[in-house]
Amino acid sequence: MKRAVLISGHIPWQKRRASLLWVSDHLQEAGWHVTHVIAGYSYISQLRGDKRLRALPRQPLRGSECLGPSLTVIFDLSPIHPFSTGFKPLDKAFRPLHETFLSFWSEKLKKPLSQARLVITESGPPVMLGPVIAHHAPHAARLYRVNDDIRLLGAPDWLAQCELAQSATYTRISTASPHLAHRFADHPNVTLDPMGIPRAEVLHHATYFPSDSSLKTAICAGTTQIDIPALMRIAQDQPGWRIHVYGALKSAPPEAPNIMWHGEQPFRNVMQHIAKADIGLAPYLDRPGIEYQTTNSNRMLLYRHFGLPILGPDRLCHPSLPLLIGYCQPDAYNLCETTPRQPEHIPDWSDLAARLAQNPEIEPLEEVSTVPARFVCPRV
Repeated sequence: MKRAVLISGHIPWQKRRASLLWVSDHLQEAGWHVTHVIAGYSYISQLRGDKRLRALPRQPLRGSECLGPSLTVIFDLSPIHPFSTGFKPLDKAFRPLHETFLSFWSEKLKKPLSQARLVITESGPPVMLGPVIAHHAPHAARLYRVNDDIRLLGAPDWLAQCELAQSATYTRISTASPHLAHRFADHPNVTLDPMGIPRAEVLHHATYFPSDSSLKTAICAGTTQIDIPALMRIAQDQPGWRIHVYGALKSAPPEAPNIMWHGEQPFRNVMQHIAKADIGLAPYLDRPGIEYQTTNSNRMLLYRHFGLPILGPDRLCHPSLPLLIGYCQPDAYNLCETTPRQPEHIPDWSDLAARLAQNPEIEPLEEVSTVPARFVCPRV
């Protein structure tokens, strides 16, 4: 059996289904054994009451846990994990302590990495493990999957610098976003591999039924990088909209008569609500770089699959995305209410799994596979 190691901060049984969890499912269906390493948690995150752990239906066991014939999970708490104090001089002073993150995981990953033919590391703290992965898995395809711009996730500056420096330890950089691909233009092997949706599950469980209500239903299907003040402005400006927000928050949400805060919910529940909504909300924090979410955000892809008009920061708008409506666009709210649905074809997660497993130097190409699109930095 071919063996793959996936290193991520996500946990296989969490309610919110992140992209690498879908990839893991499809790799297993394709005959791979997956070892899912949950890295990026420490005693510090536990003491701080990490919201990701609090939202779980059950806490992960420390050590190795077999969840089936094709899935093994490894979880542990390192003494410290890469995090920002919010004070740059202090972040810099703590930098040497974070080297213990590498030494802690090196021995624990030695065996699974030495058996792997494919290693996928998701963007975030695990990128620090690049040298460890290269040392223990020198003959494997080693992918750094860039699903987020860590500079926008509150990471310390040194981790963003480390990301670029460690990229050379990976045989391939994969992302869905041209915006993020630009950061790694010096790497010889950067590919654009689109995100996906669970097409079979979406088609089976989520059917759109037009609403005959004069009230409009708007959904914000996630709280990553959420701009709460922007969301409150929308609620105040449009009291006739029923706004549903899914996802965990760091603190108690503000009250508004037309906002329902649902917290973390199973993916199926969120998907069914998106299918029945009239408007998709993308109230991301409006700052440079957030444009990558148009191609990388799970909620945005589901909005686009169902053809919802999407309201968000103007910097997200692009001619290739006609359903994206910027806050400052003339008559934005009316456009949200009157623009007809225009469903898009979004790839299935199995397509992404196949592309990530497609590494010709390591594994012969399947006849049915397609060559991942290479990113070439445009000449200026």
